[in-house]
Order: sequence, then C-alpha cells, then structure tokens
Amino acid sequence: MSESGYDSLQTRQTLLSRLRDLGDDESWRRFFDLYWRLLYNFARKSGLDHHAAREIVQDTVVSMARKMPEYHYDPAKGSFRQWLMRITRRRIVDHLRRQYRQLPKADLVPEALEELPEHAEAVTDTTQALEAAWDEEWERATFDAALARVRETSNPRHFQAFDYCVLKQWPVSKVADTLSMNAAQVYLAKHRVAQAMKRAVRQIEGERSQGMS
Repeated sequence: MSESGYDSLQTRQTLLSRLRDLGDDESWRRFFDLYWRLLYNFARKSGLDHHAAREIVQDTVVSMARKMPEYHYDPAKGSFRQWLMRITRRRIVDHLRRQYRQLPKADLVPEALEELPEHAEAVTDTTQALEAAWDEEWERATFDAALARVRETSNPRHFQAFDYCVLKQWPVSKVADTLSMNAAQVYLAKHRVAQAMKRAVRQIEGERSQGMS
C-alpha cells in the first residue's frame, strides 16, 4: 500500500464493523496496512528480534480475527487502542514462555525453571515500561499518518522546505539555496506546513476519540 494510504492511524468504526466478517479480505488488508508497523515496533521494544516480532504481528492479527465477532466498542471498558495492546502483550507473553520451554534444561536449575513463566509474565507485564513503549509507537504512527496526510495536501515546495528544515535539520541558508528561496520564504513555508501538521494530528486524534482511540 502506498504511503498516502496511511491517511490516519485510527481505523474507522465502520472498518471495525467490517472486520467482523472474516471473509472481507479488503478490510483485513487495510487493517494490516494501518497497524502492522505499530505491532512490529512494539514487539521489538519488548526485546524480541526481527523474526520473533514478525511472528507477533501475525499472531496478533490472528487473535484479533478470532475475537472480532464479539468485539463491541465500549468506552467504559477501555479504548480500541488499549484492547489491541492487551492482545499484543499476551502474544508476547506466549512467545517468551515458548522460548523458555525450549531452553536446554541441563543449563537450568529446577528453581529457575519454575520461575521462568513468572519471569516471562513480569517481562511483558512491566506495565509502565510497556505502556510507555506502546504510547510512543502509537504517537509515532500518528505523526507519520499526519505527515502523509499533509504531504498530499500541501504545496510541494513548502513541504520540501519543512522536510529539509524540520525532518532533516538542515540550516535555513542551505534550504534557501537548495530551493531557490530566500530565508523569509523558507520560514513562512515551514510555519505553514507545521501548522498543517498540528491540525492533522488533532484531526486524527479526534477521529480516534470517536470510538477508535
């Protein structure tokens, strides 16, 4: 899917409704495109390697598919964001437990073997650390979604100035020379795109709050 397809991180409530139909391949592909990177990065921040993180993405999507027919958004029970995080954390716990069971028992004393499942739970249930990692990845995905949205609607030259100044951290003089602009034009272009970014982020966050946070 093209980057412009990431029009927002949130999955609209209508999409969630369609996901209850396991045969709706198009909706499931859209969901995967929107969320796979978030799930993958969260798994990596939980200490898993590339291969294991990819497995977590697949396992999480499979678990969601099984649970979607019974899922109904209820603000009193928590957001979709929290629900998805809980599913992902459980898959990470399961993976860690499988890893520990596969360790050579000759290298472990009986006491250690007894503690491993609890240790696995502790690793992934370090609530503050994991929730902070999840929030960080969610906000990064929100920024990326806003960036894609603004790129589609902004003056291309203005967006380039913003990209060079803010994302690539070029000095204004270099941006001005590269784009054949003066410093004032660079500052104005950067300001306009920055304001558009703020609006896009607020819009995405607002969309989330309407049943998709």
